[in-house]
Amino acid sequence: MFPCPFSVYRRIARSPVHAVLFAWFISCFVRLCGDDMSYIPAGSYLMGVDTHLPDERPAHFVFISALYCDQHEISLSFWEEVARWARANGYAFDSRVRTAKIGPSYSPAPMEHPMNMVTWYDVVKWCNARTEKEGRTPAYYKDTSLTQVYRKGDLDLSNDHVNWFSSGYRLPTEAEWEKVARGGLIGTDYPWGGGIDGSRGNYRLSGDPFDNGSTPVGYFDGNQVIMERYNSYGGQDFSPFEMVNGYGLFDVFGNVNEWCWDWYDPEWYGNPFTKTINSLALVSNNLGPSTVPTDDIVGGTRVIRGGSFQHDEGSESGNALRLAYRHQRKPDTALRTLGFRCVRSDIKEKLWFDALALGSSDAKWKHLDWFGTFFQSDYNWIYHSTLGWIYPVGEGSYDNWLFIDGLDWLWTNSAVYPYVYSPLSGGIWLWYDRSRTESQWFYNFKEQAWIGFDLTGSEK
Repeated sequence: MFPCPFSVYRRIARSPVHAVLFAWFISCFVRLCGDDMSYIPAGSYLMGVDTHLPDERPAHFVFISALYCDQHEISLSFWEEVARWARANGYAFDSRVRTAKIGPSYSPAPMEHPMNMVTWYDVVKWCNARTEKEGRTPAYYKDTSLTQVYRKGDLDLSNDHVNWFSSGYRLPTEAEWEKVARGGLIGTDYPWGGGIDGSRGNYRLSGDPFDNGSTPVGYFDGNQVIMERYNSYGGQDFSPFEMVNGYGLFDVFGNVNEWCWDWYDPEWYGNPFTKTINSLALVSNNLGPSTVPTDDIVGGTRVIRGGSFQHDEGSESGNALRLAYRHQRKPDTALRTLGFRCVRSDIKEKLWFDALALGSSDAKWKHLDWFGTFFQSDYNWIYHSTLGWIYPVGEGSYDNWLFIDGLDWLWTNSAVYPYVYSPLSGGIWLWYDRSRTESQWFYNFKEQAWIGFDLTGSEK
């Protein structure tokens, strides 16, 4: 048991024995948490706000495909583990990127603190290295044909340089970041809902014990709460994870800002094209501009999100602590207040994409003998010739989950289709009548009745 409350960390640090015990506890907790990812289900959420700053308006619904997100910001220890493998396997990182720093004196950061002082370019390459180290297919490429993996240099990649069908690690899009940070809440300024709370995040003058620097990844509110429990802080019985956000994520508020994928455009939310895409609720991840915006003031900057330990609730910079606040920096920027976390799409390798292409003029129309003809969109959705829009998750022939609006998730495979299983409807089998092309008709064996939907998902 630690001999004194976490709030007197400075006193602990003066004792060599206590300092060692403190560091051991934190590092063990970080290793315990590891690099766990939370599963974020597919669905729409309300992005942005109709108040506050102009580039946060208007609030608009965005559909996000299912994905996994790191529960913690990437720690310096994890960065170094992957970077060592990367350098031995053809990767090169910018020599200008300094060792991660902490605090106003720029002293070296302990290994359990978030990686910082890293450019957007190197973050993207590191995502690829983490991917290849695990034997996955990389997301980022030097060419739009997606044949040359991005491992070296500073390249201003566009949306066309990304394999969005890969299960590899990548930076979240801006829209993905805001969804995962909100944790399922709607229209709130902070991950817990209400006003600023110094017990829930690391910002300037919040009262954390690290003297205006970063805290260990997951300190708010995992390590912090655990440490308080060890000391019976205030006589309160805390649950270690009761204060993370609704998706189980740490540090989406404060600590360090986090790089996102997108180019920054202050008027992107008001773009009519963007609104049209969002209204269809079919385009996953609401990608930002495909090329560098031409605005002389902000052109050539990437989006960063989340507040940092330098933001002060009592000043104008307090805006930066809100979930909807949009930061932006040049991609070659390296700051002690700027780190990142990764996401990866909920996709298995070769998911549906090895189907037979129909003709050379448009290879996106494909055919599977058992499933029929469908159009492969530029995102994770497919458009089936009779079933309409479907979000598939599976291996293509023997194990498939299909999300169909109006029916939710259905399971099938090449041996049983057109029979499908619906676990969310009480565990029932349905039979799809492929002869009716004008609408979707399913026979419910449990109810011994037909269920009909048109191609918009509206029940008949």
